[in-house]
Amino acid sequence: GKTTRNTTHHTTHKPQTTNQQWYHTVRYEKAPLTNTTVFLLKANSKANMSDNHITMSDNGITGVNVETPKQEGESLILSPVFASSAADNNNNNNNDNNNNNDTTTEQAEAESSFPVPVGDVTCWKHTTGIASFFSLTWGWLLLNKPQILSGITVALAQVPEAVSFSFVAGVDPIIGLQSAWIMGICTSLAGGRPGMVAGATGAVAVVLPSLVEKHGVGYMFYAIMLAGILQMIFGLLRFGVLVRMIPHPVMVGFCNGLGVVIGVAQFNIFKVRPEDEGDLGEGDGRRLFEIGGAFAPFTNGWEWVDATMVGWMVFHIIIALTTYAFFPKIPVLGKAIPASLAAIIITTILEWGLIRPIGYETNTVKDLQDVRGDFPIPVWADDRYSSEMPPLNGNTLGIIFPVAITVAAIGLLESLLTLEIIDEMTNTKGNGNREALGQGLGNLLSGMFGGMGGCTTIGQSMMNLHSGGYTRLSSTCAAFFMLLIILVAYPLINLIPVAGLAGVMFVVTYFTIEWESAAVVFGSLLPQKLRLKYGMETKVKRTDVLVMLVVVAVTLILDLAIAVGVGIVVSCLVFAWDAGTTLTFSRAESADGNSVVYSIGGPIFFGSIKPLMDLFPHPKKEPKDVTVLFDNAEIHDWSGMMAVKRLHDRFVTNGATVKFQKLNVSSRRLMHKSKDLWEGINVFEEEDVVVEDDPLMKQDHYASNSHL
Repeated sequence: GKTTRNTTHHTTHKPQTTNQQWYHTVRYEKAPLTNTTVFLLKANSKANMSDNHITMSDNGITGVNVETPKQEGESLILSPVFASSAADNNNNNNNDNNNNNDTTTEQAEAESSFPVPVGDVTCWKHTTGIASFFSLTWGWLLLNKPQILSGITVALAQVPEAVSFSFVAGVDPIIGLQSAWIMGICTSLAGGRPGMVAGATGAVAVVLPSLVEKHGVGYMFYAIMLAGILQMIFGLLRFGVLVRMIPHPVMVGFCNGLGVVIGVAQFNIFKVRPEDEGDLGEGDGRRLFEIGGAFAPFTNGWEWVDATMVGWMVFHIIIALTTYAFFPKIPVLGKAIPASLAAIIITTILEWGLIRPIGYETNTVKDLQDVRGDFPIPVWADDRYSSEMPPLNGNTLGIIFPVAITVAAIGLLESLLTLEIIDEMTNTKGNGNREALGQGLGNLLSGMFGGMGGCTTIGQSMMNLHSGGYTRLSSTCAAFFMLLIILVAYPLINLIPVAGLAGVMFVVTYFTIEWESAAVVFGSLLPQKLRLKYGMETKVKRTDVLVMLVVVAVTLILDLAIAVGVGIVVSCLVFAWDAGTTLTFSRAESADGNSVVYSIGGPIFFGSIKPLMDLFPHPKKEPKDVTVLFDNAEIHDWSGMMAVKRLHDRFVTNGATVKFQKLNVSSRRLMHKSKDLWEGINVFEEEDVVVEDDPLMKQDHYASNSHL
């Protein structure tokens, strides 16, 4: 490898011969990226480095924290600080930085010497015998330990959510659990974003209750299959690029609204679920257009648990938060086990080793629903569902199509938006088209094998990243472990207190919300005098702040997917309005008063037509020889072309002659393709040019030292 920055680290190593030079092997960790770059720094290189920090500007990296080798043969560890999260690293994520800086020498040597990168499962092709097989297996486990443990953590947190979303959809909990691992395995292997987790989600679940209630679960399975097919078509047509239409204020509002929704949803653990959990009763579940559905834990009419249980649940949550904050500082265990998994383990031990022995208890996963199940088979061969499968005909298609198109749209919207957010967090690039294909495959198989479909779960994806999982291996492990939970490990999972899982989700809430956006809001709303007084330089356009707040409000009032759609529409309207007010206009009249020249600049489109027409004075009071120059203007659409025609008709009607000149290439091409509509309008005036008579052609530019 090579580097454009040297360091001031001076080695004490001596070359064995006069021709030999010593080098340090430097691991340049771009975690959570998938590739690891190895640099060889010359031992006697010199440069500026202070406080173990090298300033770099490549690939959005603002700095590199350095762990100096303590003895001969050790690696020099460089852990980058990303520009997109520099403020968080400086203020809120000190624990994460300490974790990176405290990477063990054993882990570093394993990654630098292993024949495949992190997350790769092809290392066994290098096997030469039994000894090498076990050696490679041990090295692979050591290398990928963070990915595997992160996957286990995500799977544990998915269990109560999948069960809850099953209740929302009005189906048996096993349907949501099966969806979680089927969606997870398909998107992790075939999706377009390593480390992103998919499963049963509330955004999809809220669309299904009406269909299940009126027509049965068989129609739901077909609707999910059709949604998967539509998503695969979306990916094959490469429509994933449409995600670029999502403005940054919408993304920030999405994160803030989602964080609030995730956090508020955890208060469901303090409610007593009705006895008849399989049916949607009064206040149970959430419909797509339900007003205030985000606050359902406070409005669903369920009774609160008793005060004693509330106290112990709060105790579990505090323990989980404390574990997440301080567990990484433990010398050995803190580096071996993700803090979120440690929080789940510790709260489970406290539940069964402290709280229950003294006569108290809190709700566990089993109290929510026993997660036991079987390996799924196609619904047409499953005795539980075969009798409910409707015939495939036009009537069935007419019933399921509206639900299928809604599920496909909502799933794609949330998944592609989550992909963009993770891209920004990790400074990498995902593939939206491939993600649509992977998600479509997951929904297709989910419907075929008795699942309720789903999409990317941003909360679990964030948990995966913060637990150290950033490869396809981590999300694949989460899916496989979810399957193991259903088939084998359910007795242990049933012991976990749901309050401990809620504590982990509160951590996810904290990392999901864009806290710095509060400073942006205040900086944009305050007048300039107060901003200068308090040194607040965080102002953006107030319309951008409005868009962000609208997205958050609609998220809490209606739904995330609806909020994103509303945010995009509002952003487009604001942009069209602002762009329509940027026109420039000048008027120059000849000395004899017989002719006038108007110069126009700016975009000419549907949003600027009215301002454009208002700029021109009444033709009756103007000279009759009119020239309109489009010096810095550009015609963008049919409305813009019609504006030219309206100007022409206005002048001609009042006895004037008008010429339109200096259209740029794209505007002229646009007008030329529809020239039959503009017959009589002097836009396509042609001029014969004799090149040989052009004075510029006769001039020797090099001899005269002039420039065109």
